[in-house]
This record gives sequence, structure tokens and C-alpha cells, in this order.
Amino acid sequence: MNNWKSLKEDIYFEDGSLRDIYISKTDRTDWESWCKLVNKNYDVEFYDGLSRKKTTRINIDTVFEFWDDREKFPDTNNATINLGNVKVKCYFFTEKEIENDIEPREVKTENDHLNVIGYLKEIAETLNKDVVLTSENLKEDVLMEIKKGSGYQSLRPEDE
Repeated sequence: MNNWKSLKEDIYFEDGSLRDIYISKTDRTDWESWCKLVNKNYDVEFYDGLSRKKTTRINIDTVFEFWDDREKFPDTNNATINLGNVKVKCYFFTEKEIENDIEPREVKTENDHLNVIGYLKEIAETLNKDVVLTSENLKEDVLMEIKKGSGYQSLRPEDE
């Protein structure tokens, strides 16, 4: 499954849903590492749910403050990470799991796919954790997995 048409049909199919990126069993140290990686290597727009202002860097202290005292936040923090044509969204739901969303309609070329893969590999390497891309809200429907420490990309198990 190495040609663009197959990738588009099997991973980035357009059915109106998003694709989820999951990194499980995370803690605040992982979030800090992810935040440093993203702030250093990507164009970012961070919406601070307390001040209701946008900045060009994720403020992880504001995220931690939100987790510790959600009641004082009028809005939820969120971030948009730019991978060229593909925008990755993060809503900071819980410290126990990093979840990002991508819109498959934005993955229009093989180069867009390579940008997504590069992002996933950087996360796996930085956090030393597996990273999976799944169908929206279906963690068990793994479309692609990057194994920690190996840089190995695997697609759906039936495709291997």
C-alpha cells in the first residue's frame, strides 16, 4: 500500500468525519515535551480559554491551569498546528492522553501525507511512545501506527 491513491482511499477517505491522532498513557511531562516540540517546529495558533486571546505559542501552564480548575475558564483552550496544507487541532481534553484531529479533506497530496507522517514520527521519537491515527472516535480502528523508537510506519494490520 505505497501509492497515493491507495493511501487516500484507505486512510484519508472523505466521509465527513475527522481522523484522530492518539498518544496514550501520557502525563504532564509528556505534554510539556509535546508542547516544546510543537512550539519549536511548527506554526501554531493557541487559543487561551482564560484570556480569550490567541497567541503563536502553546502556553502549557495555561493548559495545566485549565486541568486543575476548569470552572474559572470561560472557554476551552485549543491549538491549531500547521503542517503545510493540513491543520492539526488539539483541545487538551485530559492529561492522560494526547489527542489531535485532522481533516482528511486537507490531505490532498502525497506531500501532505508525508507532512502528517513526519509529525507523527517526531511525536513518537520525542515522547518515546506509540502514535496511532484512527477513524474519528474509534480508537480500535487503527489506520496507521508509528511505533516508538523505530520510526516504523505500519498501516492497518490487514495491509501488512
